[in-house]
Amino acid sequence: MAISSPLRELPPFDPDQPPESNAAVAAWVHEIRACDALIVSTPEYARGYPGSLKNALDWLVGTDAFVGKPFMLLSATSRSTVAQRTLTTVLETMSGAHIAGASITIPILGTNFDETQIRNDPAFGKLLTTALGRFVAEVRNRGLERAIAQPPT
Repeated sequence: MAISSPLRELPPFDPDQPPESNAAVAAWVHEIRACDALIVSTPEYARGYPGSLKNALDWLVGTDAFVGKPFMLLSATSRSTVAQRTLTTVLETMSGAHIAGASITIPILGTNFDETQIRNDPAFGKLLTTALGRFVAEVRNRGLERAIAQPPT
């Protein structure tokens, strides 16, 4: 399942408001809850990840939507190590299950490759295929094959 809720529609996090009090937040929580596993990719800004992602994650903290969710991190540059470490810590604190063996960096910074070129590049394609294979295997080992069997909508 592909996540369709745009993060820009989420209001600023307010711990005094339940997620169901806002349609965009309720949809976001519902979509994350419906996922069996997540692939998270984000740029690094000011040695962290973007505020829009922080806001979206904050809305999930008071729910069970992310609890036990397997996740992998996908980075497009080795320059984003601080964001990736910070994000891993936050997602693990939210009770997510980091599949570290599947989390990778594909160093495409400066290549101007599109997704087809990345997939078809011998080195990048193999790295991505291997990581996704590990992720799928781990999700299957956890009995979450529904996420893999369903094509994205």
